[in-house]
Amino acid sequence: MRALVLEQFGGPFVAKDVPTPAIAAHEALVRVRNVGVCGTDLKIRANRMGLGVIPLIMGHEIAGEVAEVGSEVRGFAAGDRVIVNFYVTCGRCRFCRVGRDTLCAEVRQHGFSIDGGFAEYLKTPGVNLCKVPDHVPLEHACILGDAVATSYHAITKRARVRPGTTLALIGVGGVGLHALQMAKMAGGWVIAVDVNDARLELARTLGADAVVDARSGPFHEAVRELTDGEGVDVVLEFVANQQTLPSSYLSLKRAGRLVFVGYTPELPMSVMPRELVRNELEIVGSRANTKQELQETMDLVARGRIKPIVDQVFPLAEIEKAFDGLREGSSLGRNVLAI
Repeated sequence: MRALVLEQFGGPFVAKDVPTPAIAAHEALVRVRNVGVCGTDLKIRANRMGLGVIPLIMGHEIAGEVAEVGSEVRGFAAGDRVIVNFYVTCGRCRFCRVGRDTLCAEVRQHGFSIDGGFAEYLKTPGVNLCKVPDHVPLEHACILGDAVATSYHAITKRARVRPGTTLALIGVGGVGLHALQMAKMAGGWVIAVDVNDARLELARTLGADAVVDARSGPFHEAVRELTDGEGVDVVLEFVANQQTLPSSYLSLKRAGRLVFVGYTPELPMSVMPRELVRNELEIVGSRANTKQELQETMDLVARGRIKPIVDQVFPLAEIEKAFDGLREGSSLGRNVLAI
């Protein structure tokens, strides 16, 4: 099969013919049609994630058709349109048993530590598949695996948004634009913060109640002005760099919650425990999504409640154009590859 292989961290993707994966009884073989390109892919490619797996076929937002199923796979057959949950877990540990799949001690991830979707075929456990209704395009469906379902998990489980919750979304790119839609659906009042005029305007059209251009200075001042000096109940950090972290923290009201969805791998955060105690602030992480949450997200998209935001679709041979959009911060939503 055709594949793009990362053979050296920071190096080019090498087009190669590699063996088509052979599946075990519990696995399925997926003919990949579309793959989203995520900001995390930049970090994986540069070895900033510390995984150290090379050579590697990257790509973790995957959609296609089932080509073959193993004898133990139930509910799927050749020809089914599917998306892939990219977290491969043991299913036995305490976290898997209570539905917190991403915390599995034996977790592996397609495109991170095992081969992903920058190839014609992918093998994955049958339990990692989710069917895509015929009316949902695969180039939209592929980004559910991370950009959309990650937002669903963050909004519903970690931020715990309810009607009347006030939020500031720091960065409305590939993930943040979907978190905005999720937050509005949950009844939240949302401030979108970004440094890109086009993304801020798109955020308005998707229902943001206010937008803040972070280029104009520390954005917590604008957030507090918009909330009568109080701050917001929830800040969702999708950027988490040296410029955003101080203002994110200072945007919280008393009993506020700072939720990290994005991160800069090498960057620590300093906080004063005294302030955490006095104001009963919470700082939490939000990691991807479970298999069940992927299915629930698919249901929302299928019913038209959430719109996947895709900027451009590139052929696999033009993968560097998709990566350039990430580096430059120019993409409105996700860039997607067609394979």
